[in-house]
Amino acid sequence: MSLSRFQNPKIHSDLLQIFREFFGVHRNMGKYLRITIEMNTIENIGGEGRISLFEKTSFIRAQIENIKAFTTLLWQNKSLSDGFYLHIQAKLEEVSKQVAGWQKYLAKVGRPPYQK
Repeated sequence: MSLSRFQNPKIHSDLLQIFREFFGVHRNMGKYLRITIEMNTIENIGGEGRISLFEKTSFIRAQIENIKAFTTLLWQNKSLSDGFYLHIQAKLEEVSKQVAGWQKYLAKVGRPPYQK
């Protein structure tokens, strides 16, 4: 397979778009709020160590819920505009549905979890 035919899954480009858009807002936040958001969401989205794909998808869904909670908190504190908040929430919901679809597929094919 040549690299010219390689395509990332849709979730990859969706997450990059969310992070790119969120960064514009994120960089203007206070230092401690930025650190809290980074430690609890963005930096942890990849998961920890060698775990099964099903566990990774569960971890990603949990991190997406954290991002949703932080964006809601920021919106309630008037740190995000209504339009930006609705846009990001819609994108996060779309990504969450993609991950849920992956989980259903992995449960259906019955892949065994990674043995530690």
